[in-house]
Amino acid sequence: MTIHIDTVSCGMIQENAYIVAREGRDDCAVIDPGDDYPKLKRALGGKKVGAILLTHGHFDHIQAVAPMADEFGAPVYVHAEDAEMLNDSRLNGYMGLMGGIATGPKIEAQDLGEALDACGLHFDVLHTPGHSKGSVCLYLKDEGALFSGDSIQALMASLKALLALPGETRVYPGHGPATTVARERARYRL
Repeated sequence: MTIHIDTVSCGMIQENAYIVAREGRDDCAVIDPGDDYPKLKRALGGKKVGAILLTHGHFDHIQAVAPMADEFGAPVYVHAEDAEMLNDSRLNGYMGLMGGIATGPKIEAQDLGEALDACGLHFDVLHTPGHSKGSVCLYLKDEGALFSGDSIQALMASLKALLALPGETRVYPGHGPATTVARERARYRL
C-alpha cells in the first residue's frame, strides 16, 4: 500500500512539517509540527492525528505540538536526549532567538526508541546527534523515505567548516587512520 506525504511549510523560519498517511487509513503521523497550527489543521483534511513524531526539540519544530496533542489525544514521541527541550524555552532556542518565552501547556512525550510503529507505518529511528543531543532521522525503509529534521544541514555546515581549513592540516580522528583536510576535501567534494 502506498503512503502519502504532505509537506506543510510553517512560520517565519519556514520549517517543514510532514503529514504522513498510509493509503486507506483515516489516521496519520505528523512529523515536526511547526508554529502554524491552523495551517496544519487545514492540511490534515479531516484525518485524525494518531502520533506526533519529533526529529529534535528545537522550538521551530514543536510549536504546534501541544495544541495538536490536546485536540487529537495523540501521543508525542521524541528522543530521550531532547525530551527536556520541549518545555524549556532556554533549551529549545525560543527565548534566545525570539526574545521571549513560549507559553502553553506542558508537553508530555515518550521516547522514540530504535523503531516505532504508528498509524500503519514502521519508522526506524536513526540517532544522529549534532544539531541537538537527541536529533534523529525517521526512516520508512519500505517506502524509501527519510525525514531528516535538521541533521543533514548540521552535518553539512560542520563538514564545510572543517574542509575550509588549509589542505595540509593533519586530521587525527577518533577512529581510523590520520588523514589531511585535502584528502578529506577530495573525498567529500564539498
